[in-house]
Amino acid sequence: MKGKAKEVAGAVTGNDALTAEGQLEQTQAKERRAASRLGAEADAEASQARAVAGEARQEGAQERSAAEVRAAAAKTSVRAEQAAQESAADQAARRDAARAQTHFEAEVQSEALRARADERHQVAEATAEYEDAVVDYSEDVGEAERAEAEADRLRHRAEGADPSLP
Repeated sequence: MKGKAKEVAGAVTGNDALTAEGQLEQTQAKERRAASRLGAEADAEASQARAVAGEARQEGAQERSAAEVRAAAAKTSVRAEQAAQESAADQAARRDAARAQTHFEAEVQSEALRARADERHQVAEATAEYEDAVVDYSEDVGEAERAEAEADRLRHRAEGADPSLP
């Protein structure tokens, strides 16, 4: 508003320097608003990337916990079955139960490994998104700094302008 007022006052009084100063202040205000907006957008992207990374870690932990619960339940089930077979069956039945237990534990272990691999993948993706957001933020900050420098240069040029020149 101050810049617009100076521009209008300069136009009314015929003071070109005041008009130029008013225009410069308006340009600087626009650049500051744009820089502030870019900074806020970059902060929002970084925050979102951190939230995604947190969610990925939490999902991985939940999957791992669920796999461990299933593994514990399966181990308990196999052990109970094994005890019943040992009391009711002979040596061959015990060997079959041992083979079944080994096979099941390998499957459970494989499932737990897959869950951990999925968690690592999700964390890696979230990390990549976070890093992209940080790069975007850095670029936006650089753009804002360049815009501010350009506005300062224009202001200095306008302040040093000769009012008698067109």
